[in-house]
Amino acid sequence: MNRRQFATGLMLPLGSLAAQQRRGSPARERARKRFSEVAASLYAWDLLDEGVDPVLDTLQETARANSTYLVALMHWEKRPLTDFYYPHNPRRKTYFPEDSRAYWRPRLEHYRETKIKPRTSEREELKGKDWLELLVAAARKRKWKTGAEISHTVLDFERARGEYAWAVQKDIYGNPLAQLVCVNNPDSRNYLIGLFTDLVINYDLDFVQTCLVPFASGRLRAMAGLGGEQHEPGTFGFATWGGGGASAPVETTLLASLGGCFCPSCGLAAKAQGLDLQAVRRAMLPLADMLDHAGPAEGHYLALLRASNTTPLAMLLRHSEMFDWLKFRCASLTDLFRDVHAAVRRINPRIDLRLNAYISSNPELGGLDLAALKPYLGSVRSSDYSEQSGSAERLDHKRRFLFSVRAAIGDEMHFLSAIGVRPRATPELIRQGVAISSECGADGLSLGHYDGAPLRNLEAIAQGLDEADVTVVTGAR
Repeated sequence: MNRRQFATGLMLPLGSLAAQQRRGSPARERARKRFSEVAASLYAWDLLDEGVDPVLDTLQETARANSTYLVALMHWEKRPLTDFYYPHNPRRKTYFPEDSRAYWRPRLEHYRETKIKPRTSEREELKGKDWLELLVAAARKRKWKTGAEISHTVLDFERARGEYAWAVQKDIYGNPLAQLVCVNNPDSRNYLIGLFTDLVINYDLDFVQTCLVPFASGRLRAMAGLGGEQHEPGTFGFATWGGGGASAPVETTLLASLGGCFCPSCGLAAKAQGLDLQAVRRAMLPLADMLDHAGPAEGHYLALLRASNTTPLAMLLRHSEMFDWLKFRCASLTDLFRDVHAAVRRINPRIDLRLNAYISSNPELGGLDLAALKPYLGSVRSSDYSEQSGSAERLDHKRRFLFSVRAAIGDEMHFLSAIGVRPRATPELIRQGVAISSECGADGLSLGHYDGAPLRNLEAIAQGLDEADVTVVTGAR
């Protein structure tokens, strides 16, 4: 070993050095597990600020990425999400995206069946450019997989409170739930289908991915910056993510009574399934009132539930109307995926409709039944970023969620495990996350997310693959 090799070896983490030494073993080279995909999400402003090819070079050199997708319709939130400033952006320290904008060139013929149209960027540095086309062209030169994601919200808050207010989910009191569209509303449904078909027919994509917020599974008291707004006494402002702060599992289930949707379109869809939504609403109102504006009696009963070991199942048996309502919402979301799947497969029989499963606890309370969705999906991305908690104990949640997804979708479906590479994640936690992903039956990894990832955390992906005896082979299953 020469001096340079020795110095380089000293700079490597001990685990990584040991992994590199093991890689020389013929047995290990023969018997290594194969991942077919290491995917990375990118934003239009990443491509603008850092350049497409430099970003892809970095991802390939550090994390062995061979797949990339543009977050093609992105909601409002600060970037980078979990730290004050970007770790490697050369042009800016932070960025605040516009709300729910499309970063491709929408073709309006795909939205003839809906009044709702995509809204594109109005910022000079981003508008008028097809960022998806740019990324796909660069990725294809490398023979990478390509994709596009429709993110959490597809309708900006301004239009959700204005011209398209009728398309938004309504709670049990008739209040709008942030900017969440109701999938039973015909215009919202056709708009969603139009987004997917627009992407699939006009771009060279392997997958279209979505982490659309489903039915609201509750609501929070008004929170600045999260789409909340004040209502009349007895109601709260609404946040996209649903109920929070529950002190017992039974309360988490009860919080769904404050979610959506009770709009006229849901009433018609429920009637078609033999469910009287107004009767359900009347039966659930006492539960919602108990959480929303409890009097002494309601407050006493809620405190009693919190102190008890009453199970969610017990509450659903006592309040069967709520159970019927939860099943109805799951059926509604499943029907949406069925229609989207059919529409995109008519265009491209090989397209992968990928679910970005970001709700890692009780997704059914939002209407997502993974087992029911399975026939209408090509793959699933488990969007668990436990590494960025900074806690090794949190990785047990990751393991359990990965197993729960596998149990729902079966062993044969293509399954990616997301790895949190943002601040508070450490290289050691990332390497552990990669190992857990391999042990839990993942077929590949997906990074969350490049823009906020220090280079040491991206490098830890490759180190983790080596330590877990995993090789990345494009096309391997």
